[in-house]
Amino acid sequence: MVVDRLYHIENRSVETPFEFSPETLRKALLKIYSEDFNPVTDIETNLFNEVFESLKWGIDKGIGLTKEFDRDNDFIDALRHSAGVFSAFKVHRAQRDMTRLLLDSNGNLKPFEQWSKEVTPIASHQMGTWLRTEYDTAVIRAHQAADWQQFLREKDILPNLKWMPSTSLTPGEDHRIFWGVIRPIEDKFWNEHRPGDRWNCKCSLTATDEPATNTPSAPSGLDNPQKGLNSNPGSTGELFSNDHPYFPDSCARCPFASGPRNMLAGFFNARRKKDCHKCRYIDKKLRLLTDPKYLAKKDYFDLKHDPDYKEVKIDKKSGGVRATHIGHNDDTGRKEFFGGTMSGADLERECVDQLFKAGHKVILCDESKERVRGERYRALDMELDGQMMDIRSITGRGWYWRAILKKNGQIKAYNARPDVNVPAQALCLYFHKASMFNEDNLMRSINRYKHFYDNFGHHVKPIIKRIYVVINGRKDILQYDV
Repeated sequence: MVVDRLYHIENRSVETPFEFSPETLRKALLKIYSEDFNPVTDIETNLFNEVFESLKWGIDKGIGLTKEFDRDNDFIDALRHSAGVFSAFKVHRAQRDMTRLLLDSNGNLKPFEQWSKEVTPIASHQMGTWLRTEYDTAVIRAHQAADWQQFLREKDILPNLKWMPSTSLTPGEDHRIFWGVIRPIEDKFWNEHRPGDRWNCKCSLTATDEPATNTPSAPSGLDNPQKGLNSNPGSTGELFSNDHPYFPDSCARCPFASGPRNMLAGFFNARRKKDCHKCRYIDKKLRLLTDPKYLAKKDYFDLKHDPDYKEVKIDKKSGGVRATHIGHNDDTGRKEFFGGTMSGADLERECVDQLFKAGHKVILCDESKERVRGERYRALDMELDGQMMDIRSITGRGWYWRAILKKNGQIKAYNARPDVNVPAQALCLYFHKASMFNEDNLMRSINRYKHFYDNFGHHVKPIIKRIYVVINGRKDILQYDV
C-alpha cells in the first residue's frame, strides 16, 4: 500500500501511546453503517475526534520538549488547525475504504456484525499502525517547528544552523551526507533539505555561530522531501503538507467542496494552486466537526422535520437532543412503584430526561412493528447516542443480576428480528432512588450474569456487553463493561 511504503512500516515496532477503545470504534462503525451517513461528504465524528486528539497531543508533547520555546498561541493554533485538516482527510480515506465493503456480491447490504469484522483490519491498520507513525512524526515536527521559531528570534546572535546526526539506531543513508552541514538560517538550502523531511527521521538542527560550510549534493532521487513532509512546519505552521496521499490531487476532486455552488466555484478556480490548509470549504467542515452545538442543532432539525418523530427537544445549555418515535408505547401504566407515585413509563421518561439534560442524544424507539400474524416484535426502549438499548428501572435493593438476565433475553429476541442488522449489546439501569445503587452489588451481579446456568445446566450466553447506570440527581453516567 502507498502509505505503508511511505511510512516504512514493514518490520517496524513502535510503542503506541494511545489506542481506540472498542466502544469508540463500535460507535464509529455504527454511524458509517447507518442509512443517513454519506461517506463521500460526511466525516465520522468519533474517528475524527480520536485522530485529532492524538495529533494535538503529539503537538503539545513536541512543543513541550522544547523548554526554551516562548509560547506563541497563534503559532500553536496554526499547527493544531493543520492537524485538524489532516485528521479530516485521514478519516475520510478510512471511511471510504470501509464503505466499499458494505455490499455483498449480489449488491445486498451485509449484516453489521459481518461487515464490522471485515473492516476491523482496515481500522486496525489505519487507526493503529499508520496513526502511530503519524503521532510520532507530529511530535518530531512540532518540536522542530518550535525550534525554528526560536532560531528566528535568536538569529542576530546565532545566525547559522547546524545539521546534527540522527539519534536513530538505524539512521537512513539519505541524510548522512548532511550531518555537520552549517548554513545561515535564511539560506535556500533549508528550503530544499532539512531534518524531518523523511518519515521517522530523527535528525535535528542546532543554532550556532560557527562559520558556514559547503553544501554537499544529495544522490539522485534522494533530494526531494517525502510526500506529506514537503514543508517547513516552523515557517508554514503546517504539521503535514498537502501532497500526502490522504489529500485530494486537486481542488476539483475535494470531497468537502461538493454541491452545485462549490462545484461552480471549483470550475472557475480549477487552475488555482491547491492549498488545503487555507481552504474555506475545509475550514467550514472543521468548524462543524468541532462545534458540539452545531452537531446538536443538526440532529434536532433532522428529527424535527421527520414526520415519524414527535416531542423533539434540544437543551441549549447541554447540547442534549431528545425525541419520541410515533410508534413508541405512550401508555403510562399503573403507578405501582415507590408508594404508588411512579409507573414504569414515568421512570422511563425520568431516565430519558436526565440523559437529555446531561447532553446526550436520546430517542424513545418504535415499539409498534408487527409480525405477519399481527403479533408485535420484541422492541427496545431507547437509542442513546446511536446505540440501541433497553431501560430497566431498579425499584428494590439488593443484587441486580435477575434484572440484567431478564433483559438479556429481551435483547436476544430483539436481535433475532429479521429487520435488525445491527444487534444491540447495551442495557441502561436507572435508579430513581440513589440509595438503591451499590457498585459492589452491581459488579457481583455482572459476574453472576456472565456465569449463569439455567435449570438444564446450559450456560446462558451473555448478549449485553456494556451497562450504563443513570442515577437520579447525578449528571455523570456510569459505564461498566461486561
